[in-house]
Amino acid sequence: MNDQLQKSTWRDPILAQFTCDIAKVSRLTVVANPDGLLTEQRIVDGIRTRGFEIVAFEDHVAFRYAYERRFREIWDNGNEANLVVVLRTAGSELGGLPFDLLQQAQRDGRLLCFSLAEMFPSFAPQVPSELERADLDAVSAAERYFEPGPLGGNATRDFLLRNVIHIDVALLQSDSDLLRALLRRHYSGRILPKSLDDKLISLLRSKARWNDWPLDLIGPSRVSFLEFLQERWPTFIDRSLTNDAGEAVGNP
Repeated sequence: MNDQLQKSTWRDPILAQFTCDIAKVSRLTVVANPDGLLTEQRIVDGIRTRGFEIVAFEDHVAFRYAYERRFREIWDNGNEANLVVVLRTAGSELGGLPFDLLQQAQRDGRLLCFSLAEMFPSFAPQVPSELERADLDAVSAAERYFEPGPLGGNATRDFLLRNVIHIDVALLQSDSDLLRALLRRHYSGRILPKSLDDKLISLLRSKARWNDWPLDLIGPSRVSFLEFLQERWPTFIDRSLTNDAGEAVGNP
């Protein structure tokens, strides 16, 4: 991937809405945040360094008290403060917000919504939502590089397995290939959602080569995989030595 693709991330469209210039002209922003993207630490830090203060709207009474004490007084005294009100809800479900704030945000064009469906338009949104937030950078880079176009649920899982988890079942031709792939997966420390593990196991079973392997255990579980590897290692070594010897005898 080129440098520009690597530098671009899924955070860019979000942070672009919180510039220093915007902070000078708009004191209130309301954000629908159905997938919790604005809780990611680098997003939070980026917004705050641009002069905005984030407040979650969870309880109407507690929010109104905090708003009146921390922001309304500042504004009434002629001082500057930039408030970002974040609601863990879809953009169509903002009715619980105090009407005066909702009206002001609408008037200033600062009623925003950030969701995984918007950040990752190529993928079925339920799949990225299952991933660890730390994996979203790799997902974003792969989407920008390969430009796969709109994918359904199964195609999204196939794409992520190949290009983010780096397990391409079509390229696994031997026991050692699968062992290497599982070693990389488990030693990376990456936790896969169950739907990706299920997809991986289904693809492996479709090849029939490893039907006698406990894939349901060694795929998701690092401990089970290491136990399996320890149990089978002598067999793998013997098979490898036998194959090497056979190749040597066959050579002139």
